[in-house]
Amino acid sequence: MMAYQGIKYVLLLHLTNMMVFNQVDETDCSGNFILQQPNVTVSSFGFNSIKVSWEAEEIVEKGHLNVCYNFSFGFSDKPLKKLQWIKMTNENDHKIKLHMHPQVVGSVSNGLCDSNLRIKFQSKPAKFIYTAPPVYITNVSCILFRITSLNCSWDFRTNAPQDTNYSFALRLNLKWVFCTHYLKRHKKNVGCYMEDVFWEYSDGGYPDKITIGFFSDSNNFSKTFQPEAVEILTPPRNIQVLSKNGDIIIQWYPPLSIAITRSEDEMTSTYDYGKERTFKYEIHVVENKSKHIFRRINNTLKHEQIFTDLTKDKQYYIQIRARHTHQSTKMWGEWSTPVFINKDKNVFPEWILIVIVPAFFATLAFYFCKRYMKKLLATQIPYPSRNIKLFLHMNGSNDIGAQATIGTQIEQSVPLSDIEIVRTTGD
Repeated sequence: MMAYQGIKYVLLLHLTNMMVFNQVDETDCSGNFILQQPNVTVSSFGFNSIKVSWEAEEIVEKGHLNVCYNFSFGFSDKPLKKLQWIKMTNENDHKIKLHMHPQVVGSVSNGLCDSNLRIKFQSKPAKFIYTAPPVYITNVSCILFRITSLNCSWDFRTNAPQDTNYSFALRLNLKWVFCTHYLKRHKKNVGCYMEDVFWEYSDGGYPDKITIGFFSDSNNFSKTFQPEAVEILTPPRNIQVLSKNGDIIIQWYPPLSIAITRSEDEMTSTYDYGKERTFKYEIHVVENKSKHIFRRINNTLKHEQIFTDLTKDKQYYIQIRARHTHQSTKMWGEWSTPVFINKDKNVFPEWILIVIVPAFFATLAFYFCKRYMKKLLATQIPYPSRNIKLFLHMNGSNDIGAQATIGTQIEQSVPLSDIEIVRTTGD
């Protein structure tokens, strides 16, 4: 028990000495350094940008600390988004891209930092506000498709003047390429289609960002996209169906993308696991007969898939599509063409039965109908017999011509000269 209390007293004494030491150290430093607010200047810089600069007070005695600046800013239409930097002595300015934001609000403070850029002392912040010229465009969206083509659209704000219009351009090789195919509404440009535009890159590669610009008589501004965020990928390449020990193995190559440097070697090389994992894949296994989706696999990062439960006597086909794993990507790419499994199986199609059976019975019915009609039409009407004619004559139902004819026939049938009278006498 005595030993425990002794250890406790030693620890308390040690902590007390540390607190006193720290208080003295902070007090000494605060007595030596009094930091003033910086003088901040905001000016236009380049295309759709501003430059924030300030003059720092020189501090002769700063001990083991370095002069630094605490710089932060945000946009008035996005108050929750605030960016902050701690900068060293030789960096007493900062450039801000306005994009389409109407106003920038920020502050700058002089400070003293240690070697790890942790602020030990800081002046009161000098605040600044910059209001940009009005922007009458909103809802700007772009889609990159087939690797080289770009399609963008935008809307006009309700407070836009009637004669306001903007020209659209894409930044390529440090120059602006203006749109030649506009989509118009009420005589205003509201969209642009640029086909095969990224083949114009002189170095044979692809950009790491896409910058578009809007130009008018009153102001110009730009907007930047990450290619992965707006690209609709082409289908995965070289989809193969393999069979091993009764299992079906599907393998494929990643799709071509603007995010991957364009080269023939990459298009034909073996799988690159690092780049492959920049894509997610969705797989549909469809039963060919019923068109029912047998299996759906979402968001796989693999370049192959093994199926162990496919029925051998059934035909299936597989389709695959991809998208970037970039956190801002929401669009899936194009589906691949169907790749069939068990295609060589002889499956008798139902449509043949549906067509052949009714055709057989229809042919059979037509044959019997034709035979009956032929027999019915070929039957001759019989000529009236001699007895019928005599009957009609005796009843007086025939006309005069018929009577004369019958009489003539009767007379001619038994002439008198041919009658032999035979007299018989009795013995």
